[in-house]
Amino acid sequence: MMREHTALLAALSVGILLGACGHPAPQEPATPTTPAPAPVVAIDAPQEPVALDQDLPRLAERATRLYQEVAQAFVTTGSDCAAATAKLRELQQTYADVIAANAKVLHDGRARQLRVALEPHAAALDASAKAIVDSKTMQACSQDRAFTNSFDELVGAPP
Repeated sequence: MMREHTALLAALSVGILLGACGHPAPQEPATPTTPAPAPVVAIDAPQEPVALDQDLPRLAERATRLYQEVAQAFVTTGSDCAAATAKLRELQQTYADVIAANAKVLHDGRARQLRVALEPHAAALDASAKAIVDSKTMQACSQDRAFTNSFDELVGAPP
């Protein structure tokens, strides 16, 4: 299909150039020609992106990445609660779409479907959760109100 578009574009370009240069237009043949084919409509036109709360596999991937980044942030910040809180707030901005989509999915009563979408990521999520819970950051900062508020806002407070 792309070759047809390229050939048509090339033919139109040559026709425009010849017309602009003052050359006479080619004479049409006296014999009838076959009718022009119907215009081609692009089927693969860009689609509207699906909302994250409606694309559970993509939401599961992004949520997994979020937990991995939290675990990495805790490795980096160690027992520095202020640095950990700042990093959590930064991740809140980066993953605002994930936070909102998770809330919408839970509000809509689709937690079971989300759990199914998360199953392929179970090992990565478990490893991240273990790293988070066992981190120096959690040990040092679990009583720090600013830290716990930021953590709960990012990953959700336990029910």
